[in-house]
Amino acid sequence: MMSKNLFQKILAPLILTPSVMIPVCVGQVTTSPPNYTVTTPNAQYDYDVNNQNSGLPAQNANVDDSLNFSLPAGATYLFSMNTATIHPVDICTYPDGISYYSGASAQTVNSGTVTVTIPATNYPPALYYVCDIHLFYGVITITPPQPPPPTTILNADLTSNNVTLTFTGGTNTSPVMPQFSSNLTAWMTVPSYTNTWGSNADGTFSGTNISLFGREPLDAICGPNVFLRVSQVSP
Repeated sequence: MMSKNLFQKILAPLILTPSVMIPVCVGQVTTSPPNYTVTTPNAQYDYDVNNQNSGLPAQNANVDDSLNFSLPAGATYLFSMNTATIHPVDICTYPDGISYYSGASAQTVNSGTVTVTIPATNYPPALYYVCDIHLFYGVITITPPQPPPPTTILNADLTSNNVTLTFTGGTNTSPVMPQFSSNLTAWMTVPSYTNTWGSNADGTFSGTNISLFGREPLDAICGPNVFLRVSQVSP
């Protein structure tokens, strides 16, 4: 059996750095607030992002009149689309409304969440969020990958069925995974887990996150000697 005291003794002082060992995890679920919210207040013919406007006049065809911004490659971003029905959003590699970006989870969306994944290599120099009907757009410049922020485990809580790790650092844009070991040498990724990224009332990240997973697979493999860490890897 794993004891709560054992987890806290091992984890409380541990500051984790990026790991070079990346086991494949097939059971990850991520819950997090969106990084960017796209709107068209009063059905205007340009897009606001996180309530920021480009300051340019709204025009209705083939024009860059929406907010331009940049995103580092090697990460996944959540876009909450909340636009007028006449201004559905496409994520494209060219601002024509048909060059759909394959890393977007959905296209032509005016209400709902779109996940945009940008690989660490061979990424496009820019993406465009485009009105599918009127073709006004904004430019997203893609910059080189950034290292993930450092992560520190604050606490480990146990029940008879689950383990909950509370940690700081990391965001929903960086791969972060709980791992376990029986000997502090060979580490494996927890088979199935849920990462929940904390958010403040205004939608920004609070910096305190939670990883929840079942303890039964760990008990079966390791018996009483179970050690935990959170691994984050530069894309």
